[in-house]
Amino acid sequence: MIWPLILISYASLFVFGISDNIRGPLFPEILKDFNVSDSMGSLMFALSSISGFFASHLTRHLLRRYDRKSILQVGCLGLTFALLGMALAPSFQIFLALSVIFGMCSGILGLIPNVLVPLGASTEKKQQLLSGLHAMYGIASLLAPMLVAAVGFFTKNWRITFALTSMTPLILYFYSLHKSHHPHHEKPKLTAEEHKANRQKNFRPQIFLAFMVSFAVAAEVMMSSRLALYMRRVWNYDLEMSSLYVTYFFVALLLGRLLFTGVKFNRSIPFQLSACLLITAMCISLGLFVHPLFLTVAGMSIAPFYPLAIAMISSEFPHDLDTAVSYMMATDSMMLAIMHVTVGKLSDEYGIHHAMYSEAFFLTVSFVLVNTYHFFFKRNAQNH
Repeated sequence: MIWPLILISYASLFVFGISDNIRGPLFPEILKDFNVSDSMGSLMFALSSISGFFASHLTRHLLRRYDRKSILQVGCLGLTFALLGMALAPSFQIFLALSVIFGMCSGILGLIPNVLVPLGASTEKKQQLLSGLHAMYGIASLLAPMLVAAVGFFTKNWRITFALTSMTPLILYFYSLHKSHHPHHEKPKLTAEEHKANRQKNFRPQIFLAFMVSFAVAAEVMMSSRLALYMRRVWNYDLEMSSLYVTYFFVALLLGRLLFTGVKFNRSIPFQLSACLLITAMCISLGLFVHPLFLTVAGMSIAPFYPLAIAMISSEFPHDLDTAVSYMMATDSMMLAIMHVTVGKLSDEYGIHHAMYSEAFFLTVSFVLVNTYHFFFKRNAQNH
């Protein structure tokens, strides 16, 4: 076990989580302040996701030349600038430009920990430590709407929330300078020929798994980013009450990841991934047609999916993990951009309630990919 790698990864994903999840609860206030439509407002999510896509591709190339800590430090400083700039943005156009920087830098903070934890963890504890890593995201996601609600109660100003949040990546930057991290971050040693060989062998299965993850992530982020708006529009809740429902969602998300941190289930990872998706689909259906509390319960069922998928990817590609995770983060960003634009358009045309039906599409595609990976790739490997 290499604990400095684990600790900086946990801190990094906490910063990523709180930065990423203040935007959902504040979305209605940002729309109101800048006087823009749902589809126009959705660009703040879509552009950050698109820039995250390019950041993941860029990071894949940077990881061949620079150590992971240096790349993480650049991400911290850039994210500090973006959040503070968004707090001060005088127009929505400038806010969108800063959202691009936000997406690039937060993408780095989301990518690097998913590489460092498998490298720093023992084989026996890898799956649990990955669940713990994403429990940190869950804790941050839980605190984010609470921060929004608290700042909204005292100041009624969404900009102050962005300004306060900008301090978290700056603190992470200073923590990364501690001497305990120096011995564990070396420049990569693979040659260009080895990278080329890995790409020829691993590209198709890596992309397949990346899309498997990205469809599930799109469903999860749709819930977290649109839940506040759903409660405001459909149930006529105010900012504090709608933020409370987002808090319930992230409490459930955190509990799900903490459960998988403390307990290692004996069933196969594909079985567990399939169960996550099926239960989530049932919860969302009940949430849309029975009571919205079921939407918050969906947080618990989708929670283990991401860390389980990372564990699966790290087992499949132990010597090409940087590339595999980079592809995964890139497709996540692309899929999130598609999701945000689509949901924004559907919300404008048919209302947020009907737009939420698209959850079923993302969950279904991910389920199909989970259950066909062995057929397309493992079976061929066994035959050869």
